[in-house]
Amino acid sequence: MRRFIALLFTMTLVCQLDVSEYWTTDPVTSTPFFRDIMARDRFYLLLTFFHLNNNENNIPRGQDGHDPLFKLGTLYHNILHRFQSYYYPGQNLTIDECMVPWRGNLSFKTYNPDKPSKYGLKAYMLCDSKNGFCSKFKLYTGKPLIPHSSNGATYDLTMDLLRGHFGKGHILYCDNYYSSPQLFSDLWELGVGATGTVRPNRKGVPDELKNLKLRAKGETAVVNKGPLNLTKYLDHKPVYMLSTVSTSENIDTNRKDPRTSGENIIRPRVVIEYNSKMGGVDRSDQMISYCKIPIKTLKWWKKVIFHMFSMAALNSYLIYKSTTTERSSLLFRNYRRKLIKQLIEKSNDVGLHEAKKSAGRPSGKQLERLTGRHFAEKIIPTGTKLTLTRRCIVCTPAERELLASAGEKRRRPGRDTSFNCAECNVALCIDPCFKLYHKYKEYNLAYKRQKLAAGAVRNVNENNTEE
Repeated sequence: MRRFIALLFTMTLVCQLDVSEYWTTDPVTSTPFFRDIMARDRFYLLLTFFHLNNNENNIPRGQDGHDPLFKLGTLYHNILHRFQSYYYPGQNLTIDECMVPWRGNLSFKTYNPDKPSKYGLKAYMLCDSKNGFCSKFKLYTGKPLIPHSSNGATYDLTMDLLRGHFGKGHILYCDNYYSSPQLFSDLWELGVGATGTVRPNRKGVPDELKNLKLRAKGETAVVNKGPLNLTKYLDHKPVYMLSTVSTSENIDTNRKDPRTSGENIIRPRVVIEYNSKMGGVDRSDQMISYCKIPIKTLKWWKKVIFHMFSMAALNSYLIYKSTTTERSSLLFRNYRRKLIKQLIEKSNDVGLHEAKKSAGRPSGKQLERLTGRHFAEKIIPTGTKLTLTRRCIVCTPAERELLASAGEKRRRPGRDTSFNCAECNVALCIDPCFKLYHKYKEYNLAYKRQKLAAGAVRNVNENNTEE
């Protein structure tokens, strides 16, 4: 299963990597390197295992029991389970929305003017406030068939995302879309602290605080009710903060305000903590945007799956940074390149020789050809031909490149051969192509160097003969 995930993940990310060294140049097998590292039967098994569109549950939207995410199959839930099982977040958690860009026709497409990608599929994320690791990801699919509780839809959503983190000392940071006095009180009873901005029209916010007028910038007003601490702070406009773990005492931020002749900026503690620990989801979105998988598709569920692959790459990078013992860790872009190359190399350890050999395209391993045992054999003819020849995989593309660099054109560069490698199932000349193919990783380059060296020796001999 891990190898299947590695190969599927590699296929999604390889578009950002220069794969010229893995590309075959034989006209018959001029296809990407996947064909050389995985048997065709195993590839079909991979597609079956990660079957995205569950046709058995293909019920029109709106009927009872229909899951709008049925097109994502089990892969969507499997990836989310991996997020939660391999890394446990720190004390501070963040809940916020992210957008999967999409402008097609879809019933649950949303518009959010506050996001860089304003049109798309909205998803709710639970992230670590410190590094942006995404623990939970829930896609918005429209109004649910099951009615929400009396506390509201956002209350149920928050409780659902925090399930599994109760009673462990976590502190939640969220904006005014989620926060409410009822939610924070219930979270306090469940062993989870919370801090966030709150809308003044929320049920439970006292009227005397809403009607209180603050005169000077930086002025605060505080109301305490049990574990709840409600603060009204005047910045450019009134800001309402709600917390069960932070106080409203003023703290010097050690920063100068240029509008007040360089005076120090003083803010309540709850505002400072909120500003410093609320950006977990935004940090995750920012890192993903640097290395998005460039895919153009008319299928919305493909956009979601590829976005989750990007999140999986980022999550693995954050785990690497938190566990590495190196003096200086890799940058994210360098980590992705190294990850893709390692996945490609490890996929060659799969026992491809155990898979059934099927007629058609070869399924030999690209890198094992340098270490395994290989033997030349005659190409077995099919049909009425007594002898069968094929174009050599080494000298044909190499001769074509040599002729192109010299400005010459020939209809059929290279040579035909009646021999092939029994293990690799590719056509090869006995001398020197068979040796070059199994000795050098860049066998075409080795052939061209040998050809040029032989030509230089021939020219020297001819000059000596003429003298």
